[in-house]
Amino acid sequence: MRPSGFELWRLSIPLRGSFAHAASSRTSSDLVLVAVHDDEGRVGWGEALPRTYVTGEDLDTLFERDAPALAQQWLAREAGDMDELTAMLRAALPTQRYGLSCFGAFELALLDLGGQCWGRSIADVLGGIAREPLPAGIVIGFEVPTAKLERHCGVLRYGKRRHIKMKVGADDDIERMAICARVFGDLKIRIDANAAWSADEAMTRLEALARFPIASVEQPVAPDDLATMRRIRETLGLAVMADESICTAKDALRLIDAGAADVFNIRVGKMGGVLAARAICELSRTRGIATSLGTMVGETGVLSVASEVFGRCVPGFDYLDGKGQSAFLLAEDILDPSTPDSGPPHSGPISGPISGLGVRVSRDRVTKYAISAPTRIGRV
Repeated sequence: MRPSGFELWRLSIPLRGSFAHAASSRTSSDLVLVAVHDDEGRVGWGEALPRTYVTGEDLDTLFERDAPALAQQWLAREAGDMDELTAMLRAALPTQRYGLSCFGAFELALLDLGGQCWGRSIADVLGGIAREPLPAGIVIGFEVPTAKLERHCGVLRYGKRRHIKMKVGADDDIERMAICARVFGDLKIRIDANAAWSADEAMTRLEALARFPIASVEQPVAPDDLATMRRIRETLGLAVMADESICTAKDALRLIDAGAADVFNIRVGKMGGVLAARAICELSRTRGIATSLGTMVGETGVLSVASEVFGRCVPGFDYLDGKGQSAFLLAEDILDPSTPDSGPPHSGPISGPISGLGVRVSRDRVTKYAISAPTRIGRV
């Protein structure tokens, strides 16, 4: 397999409503879509949602410089089979945070195209589908006002939702947690501060919140403040989940050596793709660190399906935060609804062979939400 050309699309898709946490508030999903072509007419798809506060990447630089440069590099490469392609991708993974979301988009597109060429699924690269779909993890952000929180939680409880995460970092955190505790009883809730607090704020706020049933506290302080993360674990007895702190294997080792985390939040979109994310999961298991599987807010079906496949192949997860979000968060997904196999093919019972990622993208929808003409590199 040798790519004949790449298309790079910059999209902005409105959300059905706003989504907010301590680090950001969004009313649209702004992303870069990567399409890789071959001379047989096949197309593989990948997706990047850069976050400056996670990997340091921004949309302008990724779309205008980083992605075109990466496309030029892969035009000159050729793989003879899926194993060779996988080895090439592992060898090319950035060693630093910068560039991870961009590389992950290209990895996904190339694996999708390679799978179509050789009749292999991306699940094959991850060891194969091993379990039924993960239940959805529900994230409650600041877009749910406190006045409506009790009703919102009541609906979740009635729907037997058991994996709940509450965004914190607002002045009324205690009131909001009290509402959750009143509705859910002894069910332990994960809380996520998105690095909103200073060291002293984190200790003070979490000491007050510790009266409630808390499963873990996610990224309470700045990503590099490992000393405070460890202090929270040891002084307050709360399990700490690293998110913005963990993007690379190097990050994982630093957290482990510092005793700063009990759980790693794994997200394909921030770790450079499925191969790097799996490697971090394997490292976590050997070092006794639990893992949680999440998504990037605003993913289209391309990246969301990859996350679902990942959760069915790689062990260690109890839920998938943001599962299927492209259907309920985006005004419209870019997957083609008229194609029978366009939906998440790995979301049902364990199924038969699928080539590549197994999704079909609607070019009409891609064009509809594009904010500029695509950048075309090579023969497209």
